[in-house]
Amino acid sequence: MSTLAQVQVISTTELLEHILAELPLRDLLVSVPLVSKTWRAVTFSPTLQHVLFFDTLVPAFASSERIQNPLLVELFPPFFAFRPGENNAAAWPGNTDSLTAMPWARSPEAFKRAEASWRRMLVAQPPVQSVVIKQTSYGPAGASDRQGVLNDVALRMGALYDLTVSLIDDDSMFFRIEWSNANSNTGAGLKEGDLTLFVTCSTGCMDEFEPLDARFLSDGAGHVEVDFGEWNTQMWD
Repeated sequence: MSTLAQVQVISTTELLEHILAELPLRDLLVSVPLVSKTWRAVTFSPTLQHVLFFDTLVPAFASSERIQNPLLVELFPPFFAFRPGENNAAAWPGNTDSLTAMPWARSPEAFKRAEASWRRMLVAQPPVQSVVIKQTSYGPAGASDRQGVLNDVALRMGALYDLTVSLIDDDSMFFRIEWSNANSNTGAGLKEGDLTLFVTCSTGCMDEFEPLDARFLSDGAGHVEVDFGEWNTQMWD
């Protein structure tokens, strides 16, 4: 292709959009907007906003298969690790230690920013619309559990992170997430929600707890309202 032909291709918005849609997500998000004002403007098209997981599916991309956001999988691994039916909470992928081991640790100021792009990203396409939260607490006298549900949420990473961190604010707590109809390496056939967040903690009389390092608290954090049911408590025999 001649140089003139190449210029004509990348000067045509529709063709440029199709070319950019094939780039790795990180390049499209970080590098493309730096090329020129025109290229930056193209990234705000409905098609590329979908590709970037900032907007919901446009008809041309309609699919029944839910695909996890690959950039978020890379940056927030505890939220996407698959441990179906794992009852040993100590083996769950999420806790304060795993949060502080995320790539966030290398650039805390960038991740903490209220306007950080990861907060606005959908965790999956099509969007997760229903989230079930199952919380269990074990103590010296017995165990308690409760459940809450979020519906019609079009779940973004900021909300998932804020919700999870609010429930695991010290090192006695663990979490895991199970996905329904996610991409290939998940096979959980959950019926209650598109995503289920399991949270558990175990406390003893003399335990001392270490809170989550403040560097991992987002400056854009907001309260996620969950209508939890009553705690159900069972005393040990």
